[in-house]
Amino acid sequence: MRPYWILMAPALLVGCGQENDSIHAFISQVENQSRKEMAQLAPEKPYVATVYHATEQRSPFLLPKVALVANQPRTKQDCWQPGFRSKSGALEKFPLDKLRLRGVMGRENNISGLVQTPTGNVLKIQKGEYMGLNNGQVSEVSSQYIVVKETLPDGLGCWQQRSVKLALK
Repeated sequence: MRPYWILMAPALLVGCGQENDSIHAFISQVENQSRKEMAQLAPEKPYVATVYHATEQRSPFLLPKVALVANQPRTKQDCWQPGFRSKSGALEKFPLDKLRLRGVMGRENNISGLVQTPTGNVLKIQKGEYMGLNNGQVSEVSSQYIVVKETLPDGLGCWQQRSVKLALK
């Protein structure tokens, strides 16, 4: 049995001839297809340093005068300031643009609105209650909409009120 395997091993190895012609042809074909002309880049511009004269320009480590004036605390102006109150309403956790009026219920003199929160809960709200992040107080409830008066800071130490209407869709 052993002489049989000795004779068969060279016969099997002779059948494993190497033929790389198709591989070399494929590689050269891919290389020819991938070669393209490269666009020439614009010549590099030489760097020119700017000379800094401390007497003519401001120090780079200080804010400009305009920014310094804007950052100074303003004197207390005679303007309307809202009173402090704690936020305890369920609708005061959400901004007004995320709340949706889904319906109204009640009689002519006593109408309540049904407001849907972003979480999907529908809550009842009446005139005088608060909603929204900016101390918005419901000033009017009608069969088609709710009017909310928000209190917003103007950035200068004063406060402004604006009315926002949530309408049925």
